[in-house]
Amino acid sequence: MAKVSVNLDDDLDGDDSARKLKELSAPLPSVSKSKSTALKDAPRVQFSFTNVPKPIKEAFAYEAQKRGVTQKELLYECLRAGGINIPDAAEIDGRRR
Repeated sequence: MAKVSVNLDDDLDGDDSARKLKELSAPLPSVSKSKSTALKDAPRVQFSFTNVPKPIKEAFAYEAQKRGVTQKELLYECLRAGGINIPDAAEIDGRRR
């Protein structure tokens, strides 16, 4: 019986058509997704203020509860209202990496 030689080592890097296929199949960059991914993967740091009057703290907590969001999400909403471009909390939540 004759022997058959099979070479399974495909050198796709040396093949010009394979390179072109890789380029065509590469995902397109998304500016919005890259920003939210960068924020999601960014290191976490403490964010706090100096002492504020208790009625202000209670009003902030009450407003968050009334809107059905966490205090962090309400802070993000306030920052967005001030003109800072912050993605939705679900997009940058570090627990969903």
